[in-house]
Amino acid sequence: MERARSSHASSKASKCRTSNLRITAKNQGEARQGVGSILITFTNTGSNCRMYGFPGVGLKTSYGTQSVDRNKQEVGIPFTPKAGKRATANVVYPINNTGGSGVRGTALVVTPPNETHRVTVPVAVSLPVSNTDEGHLEVTPVFEEH
Repeated sequence: MERARSSHASSKASKCRTSNLRITAKNQGEARQGVGSILITFTNTGSNCRMYGFPGVGLKTSYGTQSVDRNKQEVGIPFTPKAGKRATANVVYPINNTGGSGVRGTALVVTPPNETHRVTVPVAVSLPVSNTDEGHLEVTPVFEEH
């Protein structure tokens, strides 16, 4: 019975607004062979709100802003982060192991799920220069941090 009540309460919460989220990004380095990970953290600084789906993400480079694709193999689950609680999403990217300078990323432009206002957060990353689709950037849906 308690579970039904909490899910009912979460459906009444409004969506999480950009203005009520503190958004940060941290390059985690190599997550697995040849693939790096950037952790995006959304900290709820307002009241309880509803969050689900994919954030919009772009990587700022000296060549412009590169759009980050959604990882279509993952599905977001709606949840309600309480005030002070966090949600996370991961951006995976190809590690630059070429020995060259690569393409330097300096910031992520992040739009929380189901929002239109974006925030630019600093992050340092080096991608290999490539004209193939191999190793493109992908973002996961947001997940509640436990």
